[in-house]
Parts: sequence; structure tokens; C-alpha cells
Amino acid sequence: MKIKVIDNLKETTEPLSHSMADKVAALIRQNTHDVNQGEYPPEGIERLMAFATREKIQEEMQRGYLAMLLNDEEDLIGCALVVRRGIKLVIKTLQVKINYCRKGYGSLLYEQCENLFRQIGINEIEVEVPKFPRSEAFYKSHGFVKTGNPTPKDLHFAMFKYI
Repeated sequence: MKIKVIDNLKETTEPLSHSMADKVAALIRQNTHDVNQGEYPPEGIERLMAFATREKIQEEMQRGYLAMLLNDEEDLIGCALVVRRGIKLVIKTLQVKINYCRKGYGSLLYEQCENLFRQIGINEIEVEVPKFPRSEAFYKSHGFVKTGNPTPKDLHFAMFKYI
């Protein structure tokens, strides 16, 4: 396994190729479908995944941070996307293919994000969490607390952690 990072939070901008943006979008879309156990109706799933297109991911990456986990065959098996929200940074998504879950890869990607926040001097991490119980449990296991419950039309709730 190896991690490839594109960090466009600084002054330089490294483009994300169409091919890799397509792979990131496909991973997010597939995982979102795979983990949905009735938390979202079909239209909610589509709204939840609206950002998972090549164009929107490439746009976020013009000023964002992407850590990609690749297996030995160079297949994308996980990713973490950190984006700007005003003056703050937020973990937008952290995904690991279902057949690679519960092997520590999600934690490895999360550690990349936490190290990024530490390196740039940010001591608070916020994450957008879909209403999936396994997503909430993952972040709780890393010390996050819920900052509010979503209303029926909300797609996410926020979780927060001081580092």
C-alpha cells in the first residue's frame, strides 16, 4: 500500500487528472451506495453524492487536499478529501472500499488528515459525516463528538475534535 497526496492548500496547484478524479468520484459513489442501510432514500443518496463528479472534485482540489490510498497494483482503494469552508478546513469525505474496511486503512487516511491540520497549525478538526452508523462510529473511535443531529432534509451532521 502507498499513499499519494495532492496538497493544494498552499500557493502551488497540482492538477488532479481526469482519470484519477473519475476514480475518486466512482469510489465515493460506490461506497455511499454500499453502506446505505436505509438511512437515505434514493433521492437522498443522489443529493449526498452530488459532489462526487470529476468536475466538482477537480474544482475542490484547486484549493484542497487529497490523500489517496493505492494498493500494490496502483488501484485506488481509499481517499480522504479536505476542503476549505471559508477560513476553516473541513474533512469533506474519507472513503475506503468495502472489501478493505476494518483493516486500519481508514485510520491511516485519517492520520494523514490530522497530520495536515497539525502541520499548518490548526488545532480543531471538523468533519461532515453522513448519517451512516458506521461513519459516526469511525469518527467517535478517533475522538470526535457530534455537534448536532441532522434534520430530515439534512444530509450530514458535523463532528468535531480538538487536537
